Amino acid sequence: MRSTDSGATWTSAITGVDSAWVVRFDPLQPGTAYAGTQTAGFYKSVDEGKTWIAQNQGLTNLDVRSIALASGLVLVGTAQGVYSSIDSAASWHSLGLESLDIAAVAVLPSATSSTVFAGADNGTAGSAFLLKSEGLSGSWAVVKGSFPGDAVVASLAVASAPSGGTDPPLLAGTSQGLFRSDDRGVTWSPLAGLPTTDVNIALFNPANPDQIYAGSDGDQGNGGVFRSLDRGASWSTFGAGLPVKPRITALALQPLSPAQVVAAAWNPTNGSAGAYRIADPAATVSGVTASAAPSASRPPSATPRAGAAGPAPVRRSSGTPAYATYAVAVTALLALGAVILARRWRIRREDQNSFRP
Repeated sequence: MRSTDSGATWTSAITGVDSAWVVRFDPLQPGTAYAGTQTAGFYKSVDEGKTWIAQNQGLTNLDVRSIALASGLVLVGTAQGVYSSIDSAASWHSLGLESLDIAAVAVLPSATSSTVFAGADNGTAGSAFLLKSEGLSGSWAVVKGSFPGDAVVASLAVASAPSGGTDPPLLAGTSQGLFRSDDRGVTWSPLAGLPTTDVNIALFNPANPDQIYAGSDGDQGNGGVFRSLDRGASWSTFGAGLPVKPRITALALQPLSPAQVVAAAWNPTNGSAGAYRIADPAATVSGVTASAAPSASRPPSATPRAGAAGPAPVRRSSGTPAYATYAVAVTALLALGAVILARRWRIRREDQNSFRP
């Protein structure tokens, strides 16, 4: 979905496509956006999402669930493996892992090559992986050591600049908490202080990698949005106005003054969904370009349950509509609108597992 009036009205962005799991804007190419869909593959727009073209040459699985971008590289995770493109998505090359459902991908560039990460799940309880490949050879190794081997990786995030080191930090939101690496994924440290261990979304402030936002599931009774201003050492709740026990499916930071945090939330109690906004005066906004984290990289079911309400308007934390007050960046809301009705795929998988003998 696409909105140009701060969420007051919405139009379908890609004709004939019912659902998009993830939308990403290219920070190096203004106006260029990419979308991963459930059944129609990969789409590209060069006019801020007004028109879209399918780019599926070499892509053998059309269930595109996650997207990562680096200079000259587009990486996607699908229901059957990882693919890369070095020609702006004109063609795709398989990096393997065809037997795995790739829920999250990330790229850490360097002067000589890129380190690629993939969060994978084979659909069996207890069988989740974080994998790492040096370069685009497709030679993968399971990340071990300080990273929990059975954690379901819902999202991966790379900072736009180093924070306390020479390499950009990397975050992994998992079913066992939020983890951080400052050495290209060699070692990982759990970020304590969050009231929940089920972290769906992690987002760096592009202007200041010390500022982190996390979105969690409401199954444990304490879901919502949380913020850290000190690299994850301490956290504060940032969810006034959100539904009770929300499942946060997307986060975005808008470069207004003060900065605005936008969260897409799904209410599991009544099936309603909405986008909510709250001001964050503490966030650095200088030089920020609108950035949106994709939906919780466990891609959700395409069809809301019977009786589920449609998407609510974008709201302030007070619960009142916000579209008459703020000029919302199209880039942020497009990403949120694409996933706002989506349930997380992991919930569907857990439901299926519960009926296994």
